[in-house]
Amino acid sequence: MKQEWNERRDRSDRRNSNDRRIGRDRRTNGDRREINERRGENVSVDSERRTGKNQRNGTDRRTGRNRRAGSDQRGGLDRRLFVGKTRKNTAKLILGVVVLAGIILSSIYYDLEMRSEDLGGTIAGIENQQLKVLGGGKTSLNKLLKEGPLLIDFWATWCGPCLKEMVHLQRFHEKYSGFGLTILTINQDSPKSLSKVRSTVKSKKFSFMVALDPNRKIANRLNAKLMPTTILVDMDGVIRWMHQGYLPGDEEEIESRIQALIGYQEPAPVTS
Repeated sequence: MKQEWNERRDRSDRRNSNDRRIGRDRRTNGDRREINERRGENVSVDSERRTGKNQRNGTDRRTGRNRRAGSDQRGGLDRRLFVGKTRKNTAKLILGVVVLAGIILSSIYYDLEMRSEDLGGTIAGIENQQLKVLGGGKTSLNKLLKEGPLLIDFWATWCGPCLKEMVHLQRFHEKYSGFGLTILTINQDSPKSLSKVRSTVKSKKFSFMVALDPNRKIANRLNAKLMPTTILVDMDGVIRWMHQGYLPGDEEEIESRIQALIGYQEPAPVTS
């Protein structure tokens, strides 16, 4: 019995000698505090790895995105939204400045180019130049001047002001053709746009003469830089008046110039 008691006491002593209460770990037989400290260091290292933040290039392994493009730790702002909005506003500002500058420059150019002037030049050198007439046949300025004064108008199908002015030219053609005035519109479209020229003239029901000048031979000789360009020529081939561009209301000046050239006077109003 005494031997059995001693064996139990020795077993109890051995268990107590490795008990955690005295700071010993029975599994490793080491100091428990040192083991816990090492475990804490390992846990902190593992937690840093789990964050997925690559310190070398600043990318998040889980999402593959750049950490710097995410939230700003300094102010709590999203850099992606903040930078994107700034760039968007800057782009709108630049676009607005460019559009405004274009409008201003175009208006200045139009004001400089659109002018009316009395000229003393002639059509010498091009009076016998053959012009192909839309619908067939050819003519020349000299041939047309034998019938009376001539109004020459340079236009193109893509020119909006040209088409607006031509509506009034059709009215002048119907009103003053009996006084010897010939209205000759010279188209500046390329040969590939010939079908478009025909359809435009047909749809607008223009009945005045339309000639083709795709190589701008006549336009360059008469210095027609801006379309539409309207030129009045008397029967001697002298250029009496030239107008470049068109704005609503210009038709009144054109008509007054026509009347002065052909000597037309409006009939006096009938009084009862």
